[in-house]
Amino acid sequence: MAQQFDYPKTETELRTLLDELYLQSKKAREEGKYPSFKGLLEIMSAETTIVTAIHNIKSNHGSNTPGVDNKTMQREYLEKPYKWVINDIQSAFEHFEAQKILRKYIEKPGKKEKRPLGIPTIRDRIVQECMRIVLEPIMEALFFEHSYGFRPMRDTAMALERLNFITFHTGYYWIVEGDISKCFDHINHNILLRRLYHLGIKDRRVLQILKQMLKAGVLDECQVNEEGTMQGGIISPLLANAYLDIMDEWITKQWELKETTHKYVQDSAKRRALKKTRLVPGFLVRYADDFVIITDSRIHAEFWKTSLRKFLGTEMKLTLSKEKTLITDVRKKRAIFLGYEFKVVKGKGEHGYITRTQPDRERLKQKVDSITRDIKKIPRETSREKMIDEINRINSRIRGVIQYYQCCTWVSVSMGKYARKVQLAASRRLKQYKGKWIRAKDTQNLPRVHQNYRQKIPSIQYRDIYIGITALTFCNWQETRGKNPKETPYTSEGREINFKRTKKKRIQARLDDVYSENSAIAVLKRKWGYLNNFEFVMNKAYALNRDKLRCRVCGKWLIDHTPYAHRINPNLPLEKVNRVGNLISVHKRCYMAINTPSMDISEYEKQVQKKILSYREKLVVSHTRNN
Repeated sequence: MAQQFDYPKTETELRTLLDELYLQSKKAREEGKYPSFKGLLEIMSAETTIVTAIHNIKSNHGSNTPGVDNKTMQREYLEKPYKWVINDIQSAFEHFEAQKILRKYIEKPGKKEKRPLGIPTIRDRIVQECMRIVLEPIMEALFFEHSYGFRPMRDTAMALERLNFITFHTGYYWIVEGDISKCFDHINHNILLRRLYHLGIKDRRVLQILKQMLKAGVLDECQVNEEGTMQGGIISPLLANAYLDIMDEWITKQWELKETTHKYVQDSAKRRALKKTRLVPGFLVRYADDFVIITDSRIHAEFWKTSLRKFLGTEMKLTLSKEKTLITDVRKKRAIFLGYEFKVVKGKGEHGYITRTQPDRERLKQKVDSITRDIKKIPRETSREKMIDEINRINSRIRGVIQYYQCCTWVSVSMGKYARKVQLAASRRLKQYKGKWIRAKDTQNLPRVHQNYRQKIPSIQYRDIYIGITALTFCNWQETRGKNPKETPYTSEGREINFKRTKKKRIQARLDDVYSENSAIAVLKRKWGYLNNFEFVMNKAYALNRDKLRCRVCGKWLIDHTPYAHRINPNLPLEKVNRVGNLISVHKRCYMAINTPSMDISEYEKQVQKKILSYREKLVVSHTRNN
């Protein structure tokens, strides 16, 4: 029987509901079944889901990229009245008609051909995000454990670690490097929709909307898209994973997840038992459309390559590239996976070999060359302040490269080969600013990194401090733990595991349920001014989160009172005035004290008086600056 749920009224209720969807889906899978969900459209079109979706998209830089209608998130939604926005998106669900997609092309690293991106309209993006929010927990519970691409709380380092784990513990060193030709462009719509229905999406209204999204035409190219999921769409990665899950299921059921009569407690015991059969060993590691199959011999690797090509062609209408799908013995030759080089060498491993990983030399060289070119392009005649901005931008790129490759055991060796090239380019560019070679620990930027190194780096002086361009050699191998299957955003335990692993700040639900019904009615009837738009209503709840339910002036709890959101500078431009950083949560009395200069505040404590006067002063300054 299909599961049905009530639509959420607050973000807290939405998160609880998403957790329930995940648990129901997981329970069905554990019972050897697939779930069945209906009534999903009501959850997707709920007010809270829409607000959450807009907030997610707003934080992405792409929200300011217009589609074919030339509309952006800021102008068309954030600056509009709250109720108008909600009604507009809900009406889009009721009568959905996908608008055409704007096609753009971006560079592929190290390749002449460009990657096509499809840019939907902002309205369609919001609808897609609402759908992704609800569909993701259902599918997350069903997807293969060792697929890592476009999934929450997973990354490329985990995929590399899984490859390392399999080879180390099994002694299997033959790898099929899989490459599906233009996978995203050739996804069959009918097969995909059947797969979604099979995975428990029984709400036919949702499937119909997805069908329209898939068939949305491309401006100046086609009226109807007959195949493929457009790269660039918010929901496309999730749909691609659902489609490739067909392949995951077929491969893993032949060995890794082979059902046996006897239930083994340990995977190693199951592997030993399977070895005694005629089954062909094969372990799958997938990241989006990049995947490898690890097996024990060339004959078995050829079997996987041949049988997989046939399966993809007949069952999924996809083509396995003959040229790019390689068979590699990693004892003799390196395999390339996700921009990493993977090889095993003789050592004190379980089977006489240990793994050696390093950045793909060709790709690393391309990244370093790109950084070097950017350094050379820095304008010679610019202010020292702008130069520091450029240094920060370059440093961000260098640290990004390091962080991506720091899971490689030979990362320091690889980086050392290219570090001098970057430093020499930086030194030449900083000459006009009387640049010097300064010990990294004596510079004042990137303190957490530079404080550990005495190596000299090109730097410029700004007042009495030095700002340097960091070095590629400031890196160390960071051991990556295998993916903990309990780590997920859809259980309290999973979120806690993620927090302990990443040390990232816990994400709190919007405290939208704290605001009174009177506040909501005021918004509904548009009694507030133009500044009280959708962005304000959305962000005041996030500001309350940040303030931890306490008044920023007096420090007392706001639980028993309707919180007021005060704009520190009310005269900022409309696109900035309602950002969280410009909002503070206060009591009504404190709000009046700030905004009424004539009001007597002698009865307040001295510390509170200072805060009130400080906020009053900021109001005066903001008025002066903006007039």
